[in-house]
Formats: sequence, C-alpha cells, structure tokens
Amino acid sequence: MTAVASFAHEDIRLIRAHSPDIIQQTWTNNRVEWGPSLDEETYYARERILASQEFTRDNKLQVWILVPKTFDSTKPQLDLILSAVETFERSGILASKDQGLKDVLSISVASVFTPAHYRGRGYASLMMKLLWREISNMKGVSFSFLYSDVGPTFYGRLGWTPKRSEEIIIPTAHTIQNSSSAAATDGDTSGEHNSMTVEKVTDSNLSELIAADAEQVRTLLKAQIETASPSKMFAVVTPEPTCVLWLHARARFAAQHILKLEQYQITEWGAKQGKSFVLWFHDLFKDQLFIIRWYLDPIEGDETARALIEAAQTEARKWKLSKVVMWNPDQSLVDLLQLEIKYRDSAIPSLGLVNSTLEPDNVEWVHNEKYSWC
Repeated sequence: MTAVASFAHEDIRLIRAHSPDIIQQTWTNNRVEWGPSLDEETYYARERILASQEFTRDNKLQVWILVPKTFDSTKPQLDLILSAVETFERSGILASKDQGLKDVLSISVASVFTPAHYRGRGYASLMMKLLWREISNMKGVSFSFLYSDVGPTFYGRLGWTPKRSEEIIIPTAHTIQNSSSAAATDGDTSGEHNSMTVEKVTDSNLSELIAADAEQVRTLLKAQIETASPSKMFAVVTPEPTCVLWLHARARFAAQHILKLEQYQITEWGAKQGKSFVLWFHDLFKDQLFIIRWYLDPIEGDETARALIEAAQTEARKWKLSKVVMWNPDQSLVDLLQLEIKYRDSAIPSLGLVNSTLEPDNVEWVHNEKYSWC
C-alpha cells in the first residue's frame, strides 16, 4: 500500500473551492459517511439539487478545502484534499439591552469531513481554526453556528460553544391526554379525539406564515432584553422560507429517487391554527418526522397544542414513520405530552459570537430548533 503523504501545519492552507471537479471530489470523500447506501451518481445528483436551491444559490453555500500550499486549483491533485467543510450564509438577529435589535449575517458550518487516511494528524482542528479566522474577517458576520456529531469538546475549544441539546420523541401511536382523559378511571388513559380542525401549511401560505413568524421573533426578543442584564446577548437565526424549502427538496429527493416510493409528493409542510403553527421535515431514512419549527401563541392553549402535535402524528403515519421528534421543547409542551426530555449526544448546537469579548455563557440561542440545521 502506498504511504500517504504527511504535511506540516505551516505548509497547509484553507482555500475556497470553485471548481466543480474539486467540489465533486469532496462529495466522493464524504459519501462514505453520509451516503454509504447510495451509488456515486445518485449521491452527486442529490448534492447538485441541494446546491441549486434558493437557500444555497448565489454564493450562500461555500465549499472550503484544506490543502498543501503547493496545491494548484487549475490542475488539482484531488487526492491531496486533506479535509473539507461547507458554510452557509444565514440571516440573523442579535439583541441586547444596550444595543437593541440588530439584523446581522451569520455563518452556519456543516459537512466537516477528513478522509480516513488523513485522520489523526490534526488537520480537522487546523481547518476549523483557519475557518474561524475567515469567518471573523467576513463583512457583516456577527455569529457562527454548527451542529456537532463529535461531542461538545472538539468545536468548543475552536470558537463554537455548545448550547441546549434536548429532544422529545413522540411515537405516532402516543395519545395526548386531555382534561377528561386525565381524570379517567379504571386505568383508562386512552384520551379523546381532538375535534379542532387545523389548516395545512403548503407552498401557498408558507412565505406568509414565516414572515409573520419573523415578526413574532422580534417581539419576543424585545421582551427578553427588557428584563435581561446588560451583559446578556440573544442570538437567533432568522426564520426564512428558503431553509424550509431546502429541507423539503432533500426529503422529496429521498422519497422519489432513493426510496422510490410510489407516493412521493410531499405537499404538506406543517399545520397552523390561529397564530400557532408547526413546521416539519420528513426524515425518511431515520424513520421520523422532524418538527423543525414550533410556535404556540400565548393566548392559545392546550387544545391548540394537541391539535398541532396530532397533525404531525397524522402526517408521520401517512408516510409510515414511527415517531415525531422535536428539539428543545418548552416545558409546558413536555408536561402536556407527558413525555421524557432526553439529552442527545449528536447534532449538538454550538454557537460563537465573532470578534466579541462577551463570555459564551452570556449568549443565549433563541429558537434553537431544527430549522437552523439545514
């Protein structure tokens, strides 16, 4: 077996990848981790579709590669891509008592991957250090975030501090008790059917709903900074329809081209009742419907919450999914569902302010939900 070259860290650099051949090579490398059951052409097709969405077009998605300083992008030695990472440009808001609300840019980080034969040499750590430096020099960028699958420590020492990482798993067969069922006798806890009718969220009303949600986020932030200490900072990834559409493009490709389901038309993206709503994502490979965004208006109560969760359960059953998963739920919803909060050791949300001296513990990630993951 040919020995793999090793490079001193001072002889390595991080560069943007523009060439389709180089970008495709990063897909070839990471397919072993994120698409091992797919043939190369299917995997490439999925990545091309995802890269062509409004969410990722116009340089919102950038691919970075760690390479030797001698690497020539015009005549690249593709086997010398030591590690790679993707970044996405996202709209965000920072809020504090002193500064009020400020619209900013944020950078989400994804697809960190080092080929197996290059591991154990500190390349991934070096790449993330260099990437943090690049992000810090980007005009208008105020924070960055990612989701760690290697625990809280690795990225925590490189600028991205782990934040709340909880979830609940709602089986599709789980019955949500109402006040009548909770008082039932003889062990009858089957509950009663919720008769509230919810409105479907589809392509026709998604943008309007998310625009209203973005205003609701601002209202929440204004209320939070009024009672917060001056040293407290709140960060939020602004809700926008493009990230939801990206997630659904991913689900549709999986349904149609990978699983080859006869019924692959995913047309319902959530449910709403009054100002309250739930948005979801069909995670078909992991047998789950993911709640990506949840909002319950303060004046709407348990009946609305039940109706929205039951709508998600119904959608999951339609696709033969066994569970509904939700990140970082409110305690009131957990109590209503009578389920246990679990701490997860993967997809750990991690966030860091750029060019800031504020202590990480004084930064709160608002609406730390799945919609930011895309």
